Amino acid sequence: MRKYIRNNTITISSVAIMIISIVIGGFIYNYASNVIVANLYESLTEIAVLGAKAVENTLKGSLEVIETIAAEEPIKNPQVPIDEKMKVLTEEAERKGFARLSIADLSGNSRTTDGVELYVGDREYFKLAKEGIPNVSDPLISRVDNSQIVTFAVPIIHDEEVVGVLYSTRDIEFLSKITDEIKLGAYGRSFIVDNMGNTIAHEYRDLVRNRINVILDWDEVGYHKSMHDFFLNMQKNEKGAGQYIFEGTRRYAAYAKIPGTNWYFGISAPRSQIFRSINHLYLFLGLILVLGIIMFSTSQFYIRVLKKNLQTERKSAVAAIDAANLIIIGINSKGIIYEFNEHAESKLGYKSSEVVEKMKLSDIVPSDAMDSYDKLMSHINDGKSLNSLEMPLKSIKGDITYIIWNLNIVDSFGEGYYEIIGIDISERVKIEKELIESHEELTSIYEELYASEETLRAQYDELAEKEKRIQTLAYYDPLSGLPNRVNLEEYFSNSVLYKKNAALLFMDLDNFKFINDTFGHFVGDELLIQVSNKIKQIIGDNYTAARFGGDEFMVLVENYNDISEVEELAKKLLESFESSFYIDDVLVNISTSMGIALYPENAVDFKELLKCADIAMYVAKEAGRDNYAFFNEEMNQRIVKRVTIQNSMKKAIGSNEFMLYYQPQYHIPSGKIKGFEALLRWLSPEHGFISPSEFIEIAEVSGLIIPLGKWVLAEACGFIKSVIEMGYEDITVSVNVSVVQLKQDGFVQMVSDILREYELEPSRLELEITESVLMENIDYNLKVIRNLRELGVRVSLDDFGTGYSSLNYLRELPINIVKIDKSFIDNIINSKDKKCLTGTIISLAHDLGLEVVAEGVETEEQLEYLKRNSCDMVQGYLISKPLPKQEVVKFLLP
Repeated sequence: MRKYIRNNTITISSVAIMIISIVIGGFIYNYASNVIVANLYESLTEIAVLGAKAVENTLKGSLEVIETIAAEEPIKNPQVPIDEKMKVLTEEAERKGFARLSIADLSGNSRTTDGVELYVGDREYFKLAKEGIPNVSDPLISRVDNSQIVTFAVPIIHDEEVVGVLYSTRDIEFLSKITDEIKLGAYGRSFIVDNMGNTIAHEYRDLVRNRINVILDWDEVGYHKSMHDFFLNMQKNEKGAGQYIFEGTRRYAAYAKIPGTNWYFGISAPRSQIFRSINHLYLFLGLILVLGIIMFSTSQFYIRVLKKNLQTERKSAVAAIDAANLIIIGINSKGIIYEFNEHAESKLGYKSSEVVEKMKLSDIVPSDAMDSYDKLMSHINDGKSLNSLEMPLKSIKGDITYIIWNLNIVDSFGEGYYEIIGIDISERVKIEKELIESHEELTSIYEELYASEETLRAQYDELAEKEKRIQTLAYYDPLSGLPNRVNLEEYFSNSVLYKKNAALLFMDLDNFKFINDTFGHFVGDELLIQVSNKIKQIIGDNYTAARFGGDEFMVLVENYNDISEVEELAKKLLESFESSFYIDDVLVNISTSMGIALYPENAVDFKELLKCADIAMYVAKEAGRDNYAFFNEEMNQRIVKRVTIQNSMKKAIGSNEFMLYYQPQYHIPSGKIKGFEALLRWLSPEHGFISPSEFIEIAEVSGLIIPLGKWVLAEACGFIKSVIEMGYEDITVSVNVSVVQLKQDGFVQMVSDILREYELEPSRLELEITESVLMENIDYNLKVIRNLRELGVRVSLDDFGTGYSSLNYLRELPINIVKIDKSFIDNIINSKDKKCLTGTIISLAHDLGLEVVAEGVETEEQLEYLKRNSCDMVQGYLISKPLPKQEVVKFLLP
């Protein structure tokens, strides 16, 4: 009866504990789940809003760049020919990094910078821009290359009227790259859809390429109806959160509308990711409770059985040896098994024939019990007995059998033989272990609950870090860490507009593209980082710096007391570039050009102020680089004139508007004309005579110097060939070469081809290179000059004494001739210094085996002095002014 009551009590207690645990656990789980989901929805929605803001800033930034270009005088002025507009747009596309810019008239006829003409009058973005509304289109199929694109379109406004539309296109992939950067955890995803449910950006690019509509196509493509319901609900709200099933996984998601568009930014995370920790905790808790109840119910029974068995063992020690199923295993000193009794076979599942002399004892000892095995072998090696060693063994199935061993030393074999005798205590160990673990696991429940709280806190910290990262992506340049253009513009609009004045310094690194192409993008990026650090070091906390993009930087000065404060800062920034930059063992020298615009004198908003600073920067670059300029209204007209001349020059090359004049070079020792210098002239039907000092620089910047320079070389070679055929066999022609031509791929081969075309000896051609050109990337230029010398062409150093003049470095240059600049000759009679220096130059050049030509000789006194100092040749108005080709013949005839 007592036994019945005791067993019944155990059963009732077990059931009661189970019911109470299930009820409490269910309540806790439901409450925790609701709290987590509510907090998750709130956090996901905040991230979605920030993601929408990041996309808005990207779209807005692209639109504002297009608006800035549309406001340039050559673009908005209807009087500027379309070809000139396209030239400006091509330069802007290259400078701003656009793949394509396009301009359309009010009828919708469009031209692109890559030479495509098409009709866009039926496009919605065109219609909106024509009404004066800047806009970003929904995804379209390009009529140029059939790719999926997004178009940025703005009106072109002149005298407050829309006169055209300017637009650019970007591959839709750029939106997916934005969503790739904004994720929640390893399995989170971001996406963009429009208000009709069309997928615009997603980690799965096929959804974008196939234009999957998650509202209309959900059933056809096998999506769960919950996705249809989620996105249908999204159409009715600006922002929100919910859940749906995608690819068999429940996902929590939130969305926010992207301002200025019909698009929504969404972010999602799988339920398994969010609930992983808490699900594991409650599953573990449930298992522990069940096991605890079972152990509690059965432990008494096993304990009584164990006690009874022990009592039986005590009654008959001899009979117990057999009844206790003793496990006997024999091994040698190396652990190889020599004996494996039937009880060992029964407990472990191995046959004796599979084990004896084929396996070591260590093969069946679990890895976590190797300490016990090492202890056993240590006693064997020491020849000592060992009692009560707990060492489990693995069965053939991988199960663990717990055994207490005694070690005996047996002398039956020639070598050391050892016998271990064990008793299976698995049941006892199991009961003891489960009882101990039940207490430990129940105790660990509280630790797990605490750990789950820490996990949730870590998730919230992760969300906060994601929000911070999105803020950084939206408002800071990832390479330099400086604020970006959007950041500076917002700061200007929210703060500076309410201050008395401000100045915007717009900086562009000179020749950065050359450095990037020569040393690679790693050096280019590192240079931009070092430049950013140098700017921050100079301005400190007094001013605000930002990176506009590429190699362009901005510094904003607020509430300056006097314009001299702005000038002083500009000078400090320019001077800071005088020291070299060391990047990965590469010494980089670079300068910067800077344009400065003032608020409110030049502009009353940031876009206009930036435009003015940009124009001023180009004027500073034209003035010789490493310079700064303040914006003024005349600069707009200068840019229009420059663009006009540049486009006229392009037509002039093919219309024979250029001509060459030739100035004779007089050989003093022989008294004969031994050469001519070819001088380029341009008489434009539209502009009249244009000075070379005005159009050569434009040709170099625009790249037109390449075809123009080739024409000059060919024309000069043809001229000197005709002179030689007249009987003047030892006569030469010299042609000036710019740094742009030297950098041209295949320049030496081009010279060789022209000489071969006119069957002209290479020594009849002389190429003049100025000191300043030579010193710009001197290593590369010297290599080109050496190749020209190997070809047989003569090379002269022009304008010696005006640039980096050093008598010593003449020894290192692979040249034939030194030309003394006119500025030395002008004062040669009245200036002792110039007279002495000129004589020294002639003497040293002769010592080096070089010829000397004096330029600008205009008086007999100058000629007489040069004769006395053994100058080889002279040219100037004393000999002859530059002559057209037809007059050269008359000059040469006696």
